[in-house]
Amino acid sequence: MPRYFFNVEDGHRFFDASGFVCENDTAALIRASVLAIGVSLDNPEDDPQRRIAIINDAGREIGTVPVYSKPSYQNPAK
Repeated sequence: MPRYFFNVEDGHRFFDASGFVCENDTAALIRASVLAIGVSLDNPEDDPQRRIAIINDAGREIGTVPVYSKPSYQNPAK
């Protein structure tokens, strides 16, 4: 099974050095969604640009998942 890497991006890129083995691209997208929830709960910030980039084992970005920010005056809840 292929290995995927889940990098956190918010103007800087935090690389996932170990990655995670997933069955396919869809499973990797689901894994990234779960990680995004964890990141938003663990480190809530006012940063609407923050996201999880999904990188396949060939080094190609196959998608992104937003990490939801806490609401603020500049970025109110919708």
